Parts: sequence; structure tokens; C-alpha cells
Amino acid sequence: MHRTNIRAIFIFLIFCVQHALTMDVYAQGLLYPVLVNKFYATTHQPLFWLNSAASSKEMRVLLLQKLESSAYIGTDRSRYSYGKLLESKLEQTGDSATLKKLDIRYTDAAIAYCKDLYQGYGVNTWIKYDEWSTKYADRDNDFIIGHLSTIKSSAELNGFINSLEPVSKEYAAYKSELVAQYINKNIIKAKQVAASLNCYRWIHHFNFEKLIVVNAASATLNYYENNREILFSKMIVGKPSRRTPRFDATCKQIILYPYWNVPTDIALKELVPKYKRYPSLVDQQRIQILDAKGNIVNPHSINWSRYSKNYFPYRLRQSTGCDNSLGIIKFDLTSPFGVYLHDTNEKGLFKSNNRHRSHGCMRVEKAIELGNYLLNNKLDTTFLQACFKGEEPRAIQLEKPVPVFVVYLTAALADNIVVNYYRDVYHLNY
Repeated sequence: MHRTNIRAIFIFLIFCVQHALTMDVYAQGLLYPVLVNKFYATTHQPLFWLNSAASSKEMRVLLLQKLESSAYIGTDRSRYSYGKLLESKLEQTGDSATLKKLDIRYTDAAIAYCKDLYQGYGVNTWIKYDEWSTKYADRDNDFIIGHLSTIKSSAELNGFINSLEPVSKEYAAYKSELVAQYINKNIIKAKQVAASLNCYRWIHHFNFEKLIVVNAASATLNYYENNREILFSKMIVGKPSRRTPRFDATCKQIILYPYWNVPTDIALKELVPKYKRYPSLVDQQRIQILDAKGNIVNPHSINWSRYSKNYFPYRLRQSTGCDNSLGIIKFDLTSPFGVYLHDTNEKGLFKSNNRHRSHGCMRVEKAIELGNYLLNNKLDTTFLQACFKGEEPRAIQLEKPVPVFVVYLTAALADNIVVNYYRDVYHLNY
């Protein structure tokens, strides 16, 4: 037979095997069928976990051991079809088609376990807008498949799995607390810590140079550089009726002496009724009234009796200065929720243990310090502390965008080594 024909037949057979694998992958209801298919396309072999090599059995045994104890990393072994894998006795007696299906299930379990360990599990159920995971999805998947598909022994598999977890005293503290709560059979607290453990893995696996983490449950902010905490700050966050949303986004610019553009619902439901009764409040609160073209309207020329919460053809904006509701510095965010980080003119609220008071935005006690870190110590603090009134807002672009994660964790570290438990004010516990 001509060599060209032999090569064509060989390529056709490979195609048939890969096509059969693809059909099996999509027929089994797997967690990651696309990645499983990519795995076998990379290894070029139909059996990875169930071939004749002694090392394959050792890898299966190790994987099952990891899955069995997955509760201690904050996941659930049933997620990985652990029961089906454990009960199967087909490794030596099954026909080739059955062995292939089982091998695929092992692969799906391994991929899911590695992704959960690396990226964190359950994040998509907590976060309402996720900007960064989408951007890094291909990189993360290539990393998992690229390493997993080259493993040749249980020692290599164990080394790769262990390398997926963060190496820090904070992460170790979470893991230790999780084990302790399971030993104490406190399932509720164990679930709280598991959520924090997974969230820690998710946030820190990106390896961002700088990042901000806001925990709405504890009303606190942590600023990190190279995964090391640099700044801790108390926060004022959304009250239960106006929760601060959970998301990750980007801070690209800081606004010095920002206007407070009053949200429509606050203007109509809260301020307009007050101004109808007490028009002098407009001046006292230094509110500017703008028409549809953005022109400032004299508040004393307005016939307030004509307007109500159902009809008010103006926008409200508070003039700049230290008495502005946003204070003297604002951190713009790219989220779709219209919330951001900012300073405040009510510093005394940070002394309270009840700091769930805002309409959803996030007030930062150490706003100036945070701004100085983000601007590499180039912030003109004297200019800010002068508290000029009526100063024009000034936008400063960051040299590099800084990721911001707004989460809700009722079990969180204090002093990086002790897990504190916080009241579930939003009634969201996972």
C-alpha cells in the first residue's frame, strides 16, 4: 500500500477515536465536557487513568483520596461523582467502551478538583458581576489542562495538586479553622469558613500586583500588594434594605474633590420632599440643581409646590468640599451597579460597630491613605486636607488599573491569623 494512503488511514483512525471520545464526553453530563475533550486531544490517548501502566492505578488511588477529603478544602466530594468512581469495579473487567467512559469521568473529576483548588469553588453563585474571571478563563484552563495532561506518576500528580493552593499564613489559618469546625461538627460555621477559603483562592490566584478587597459582611477593606496586606480600613457599607452588591471590577481613576451626583431614587424619595417643606435646606446642604442641559438653576426661582417624588425635571448635585457626602476623594469603579469607594463627611460613623448604613456605596475610613498607595505616594494630601469649597473635580488616571473585589464573607480573618464570625446582616449565608 502506498505510504500516502497509510498516512491518510492513520489520520482517519485518529479522527475516529477523537470523534468517539468527543461523543462520549458530551453524553455523560460532565462538569467540564469541553475541557475533558481538550485534555484527550492533548494527550492523544483514549485511556489516561485506566491504561495498563502501574502508575495509572496509583494516580487513580491518589485522586480518590484527594476527592474523599475534599470537604477539608471547602468543596463537596459528591460534586466530582466520587460515589460512582469509588463503586466502580470496571478497571480490569470492563470492555473498551466502558473503560473509556470511566476514564472520561476520572478526567472530569480531576479537572474539576484542580480548578476548584486553584480558582475557588462556588464563586459564580456569590458574585453578581465578575469582570476578572472572564478575562482569565482561557489562561486558567490552559494552565490546568497543560499540566494535568503531562503527568506520568502519582508523585507528579500529588505535587501538581499541592502547588495549586496558596502558600500564606492567612490561607493556612482558614484551612485550620475549617478542619476545627468539622471536628467540632459545627456545620454552619464550617460552611462559612469554606466560602472564605474558596474566595481567598479565587482572589489570590490571579496574582495581581495590587488589589482591593471589600468585605461587606464585616464592613472592612484590605489593600494588598503582591498578595501581602498593606492597608486595613473600616468601611460604611449598604444597609440591609440597600445592600452593597457583590462583584469584582476595576479602579482606573481617582477623583479629587468629587461632586455627589445624587441618585434619582434618593433625590425623588428623600430630598425633594424635604426641600418642598424646607427650601433653605438646598443651600445648607450645598446642593446644586441642574436642568436637562446641565445648567445650574437658582433654587429660589423654583416653585417647589409644583413638584413631587413623581415629577421633578431636574438633577441634584452636591458641590465639592470636605462637607460633600463623598468627602474629598472618590475611587471610580467599572461595575454596572453605580457604586464606588469614597471618602465621607461623617467620620464619626466609623466608631460604630453598626456600619451597615449607606445606600449601597462604600465609604472608606482611610480613603486618603488608600489613594496615596494607588498613586504610588504621589497624592497631594495637602491639597486635599485644605478642604477647598467649590473646587473643580480633578480626575487622576492610575498608572495601572487596580482590581477591586467586593465580597460578603461572614467568616473572615482578623490580624491575619484568627477567624472572626460576623452577623449575617444581609441574610445571604451560603
